Amino acid sequence: MLSAPAIFAQIPNSINQDEAAATELKFPKNNVKINLSSLALNNYSFFLERSLSRKISFSAGFRTMPTTNLGELAIVKKLNDKINGGDEILTGINRMQTRGNAYTGEFRFYGGKKPGARGIYLAVYGRYAQFNHNYNYQFTTANNDVISIPLKSKANGYGGGLMLGKQWLVAKRVTFDWYILGGHYGKLSGSSSGVKDLSSLSPADIQKLKQNLDDILVIGGKHVLASTVNNQGISGKIDGPFVGVRGLGFSLGIAF
Repeated sequence: MLSAPAIFAQIPNSINQDEAAATELKFPKNNVKINLSSLALNNYSFFLERSLSRKISFSAGFRTMPTTNLGELAIVKKLNDKINGGDEILTGINRMQTRGNAYTGEFRFYGGKKPGARGIYLAVYGRYAQFNHNYNYQFTTANNDVISIPLKSKANGYGGGLMLGKQWLVAKRVTFDWYILGGHYGKLSGSSSGVKDLSSLSPADIQKLKQNLDDILVIGGKHVLASTVNNQGISGKIDGPFVGVRGLGFSLGIAF
């Protein structure tokens, strides 16, 4: 049997242990972040993360890209300087204007002993995105005449995927989120059109133009665009996989 002095001597230790346990369980439940790496592509991406339990959270994100001439992006300009022309893909990018929004919801499962949304995590996410593209398509006829066709496309995509990442909590209030690698897969649908007088084209040129348009985007052996060409211009249906990669990015946030 413990004596009264021994019992009272253990009380401070018990209180200290309870306080330490309570402190360990206290962690920021909310986290507001901005994706810094996406700014290089004129994308403004924001996330709100909410802890559901000690090591599980839910994150809701919104990304927007205002109308942008891709050829004016700094990263594209650098590629232009290095390649110095001659690349068909880069030439096409320089002719494209785009804008769009994306909405992302994800559950995160964190590892590690420390409580809260920090440590290595696996994210399971879903994404819905809207795209609008304007593209100055140039077609060379059999007589070597170059015809410019203003193409306008609108598409919607939805899908789901996984991502691996790591998040740090610095000074109890600042978060640094590193997207290591991830990707999603789903369905893409939409339409494309281009009003242009093509009555001067020969049947062979019209067939060649259709083939060129259908070959613009092929994913997994599937032609995403199915076009129709007539004297009034072009119309097309977009139907294909919605494929995307997330990785090598980072966000900075405030936890509270």
